[in-house]
Amino acid sequence: MTWRRKHFDSLGVKVRRAQLALERARGVGEVNGVRVVVDANCHLVAVSVQNEEALLAAYRAALQDLAPQLDEAMRAVRADPRFTSVSVRTEVDSARLEAERRQCAEEYSDSVRPYGLEGLW
Repeated sequence: MTWRRKHFDSLGVKVRRAQLALERARGVGEVNGVRVVVDANCHLVAVSVQNEEALLAAYRAALQDLAPQLDEAMRAVRADPRFTSVSVRTEVDSARLEAERRQCAEEYSDSVRPYGLEGLW
């Protein structure tokens, strides 16, 4: 093995070890009965609280509070006929693509024998 290859192989091993360590890394914080776990990308992995029902109720209340603000922010856009046209076109295209996907799936399932792969030979 050449020195260069050995040198890069050892770097590869170090990188892989670092990747594994980062995948397993977790940060845990606890404040006033709330426990939060985050991963190496700072993504929320887990939340636990003493009163989970209160947390869920607060979440639902926040969603209800947010809904009218979202509606108000989008009102002018939704009122524009061009948006309606684009929206309808998108729905039609989505329905067409879904119909094509289902048709392909049905054609495939009709062509495959129920007892295995003998139709492929």
